[in-house]
Amino acid sequence: MAKSVDLAVESDVVALFEEIRGRFGRIEVLVNCAAIADTFVRGIEIPQQIERVLDVNLTGTFTCAREAIKSMDAGGVILNLGSINSFLPFVPRHAYGASRAGMNILTRCMAAELGSVGIRTATVALGYIRTPDIAQLVESGCIDSVAIKRRIPMGRMGEPEDVAEAVFFLASPDASYVNGSTLYVDGGLTSLADARNAQPTDQENPTECSPATGCGSSKPTRFED
Repeated sequence: MAKSVDLAVESDVVALFEEIRGRFGRIEVLVNCAAIADTFVRGIEIPQQIERVLDVNLTGTFTCAREAIKSMDAGGVILNLGSINSFLPFVPRHAYGASRAGMNILTRCMAAELGSVGIRTATVALGYIRTPDIAQLVESGCIDSVAIKRRIPMGRMGEPEDVAEAVFFLASPDASYVNGSTLYVDGGLTSLADARNAQPTDQENPTECSPATGCGSSKPTRFED
């Protein structure tokens, strides 16, 4: 079953879940992954965009969760695909960041309310994932993939499969005591304590080192197998 629905239109979302209930009866897992982003403009110029972004990313997420809960029993799971933008600002995507921060607290509020009836929630906070949208931003010059990779301790962007595995884990019985948490799928980007590169540039020429022997330099170095 595949449907295209505008999450900003509440009546369309309600009708979708009514159809799902009529066809399948029960919902075990909801993954809220639909989102849009504002264009790259300064914050003072976004009033015309912020309402649409929040309607889809935040209100739409809430509406889907509300409707899904009606068909969930104990053991149900609601997973919200968020972003590291929830606390790392990506200028100038202000509306997008605000919507993702709102999703984080929504996940936690639902965990506090629904845990007693056996329904779990969690957020999967994504870093840079190699999706068609990201590829388009790279090609258009809006983002510098080389610079981004230098900021990621693992030295690469994530793949869609990395996200799928994280979602599968959180939805599975293996995560039965995970509730209201945020799982970062970002290659360690949010763990970097400062703005320097996590990966050495050609000019840095860092000291050779290995996991076994350690490094003779304080510069962060990429370990190779």
